[in-house]
Amino acid sequence: MLTPCLVAATVFGLSLMPALAGNAPGGAAAARHAGFDIEAHRGGRALRPENTLQSFANALSMGVDTLELDLGVTKDGVVIVSHERGLDPDLARTADGSYVPAPGIPFVKLTLAEVKRYDVGQIRPGSAYAARFPDQLAVPGTRIPTLAEVFALVRRSGDHHVRLNIETKIDPNHPDESPDPERFVALVLDLLRREDFTGRVMIESFDWRTLRLVQEQAPAIPTVYLTQVQEPDANVYLDRPSPWTAGFDPRKYGRSVPRAVKAAGGKIWSPLFEDVDQQSIREAHELGLRIVVWTVNRPEDMARLIDMGVDGIISDRPDVLRAVAARKGVKLPRPAPVSP
Repeated sequence: MLTPCLVAATVFGLSLMPALAGNAPGGAAAARHAGFDIEAHRGGRALRPENTLQSFANALSMGVDTLELDLGVTKDGVVIVSHERGLDPDLARTADGSYVPAPGIPFVKLTLAEVKRYDVGQIRPGSAYAARFPDQLAVPGTRIPTLAEVFALVRRSGDHHVRLNIETKIDPNHPDESPDPERFVALVLDLLRREDFTGRVMIESFDWRTLRLVQEQAPAIPTVYLTQVQEPDANVYLDRPSPWTAGFDPRKYGRSVPRAVKAAGGKIWSPLFEDVDQQSIREAHELGLRIVVWTVNRPEDMARLIDMGVDGIISDRPDVLRAVAARKGVKLPRPAPVSP
């Protein structure tokens, strides 16, 4: 009988135990990198408008292992795809072409019909966001998708390999900007079951309360524990309790973040890439955790992290990541051309 970890490995076509990789065919490089996960961050936001059918179609068409995306919930209980918990002033435009004023309206105060009125196909010119991603192709008229619409796109692509790494966007310090953890998780799991997509997702979050609920209610779905130790945006603290970690603070586990993730029941540890080193990667693997780092956009960092032994990389530039991974002997996922 398969253990829970190996069940998850079978579902995702990945090896959760590094020792198993040594039996993989195709030489030392292929064995070492068996099951490496190429993830398109927000669909690959350096190339197309983030978290949209445009970006996901582009990623599918080039070939990725995983579409990474973020979830919000509307006033009428529809699960939508957005990194922010509300309309982003750098992305959302009204019918007259003007960008919404900061801080943006939380989605829990808007119906789906109201959300669909906004155009998110072009970054606000002159913004810091625009400066970071000058190569993003503007696609005016692009709307915020529902998660169900993303599922439909994946089905149309015919890609039976690709998985979704879906993040619950919830902040314990701003409880009024999203549903409470129980309702958020209930809505997501209900949708996954109705759409018959539970076997093709991982659920990630910086707010570990939602991950604990997923583990209780849908234990077959791998949970991905997002962490950032570096301030000012840390969710994991090494010297004090955190409202993000559901009581599993690293200080209780020898100041070890991977040990805290393991204690909480995580299958995958997803740290900020600057937070990892060879020792923490080795420790995580010894605990049976996979390590998928975020968000890596420079080819030299990608190459270094692959050499260090991470199990996957989340990137805004999946095209660059594919090229670097290929040079390292990683077997690339096949393209699945599809239109948004």
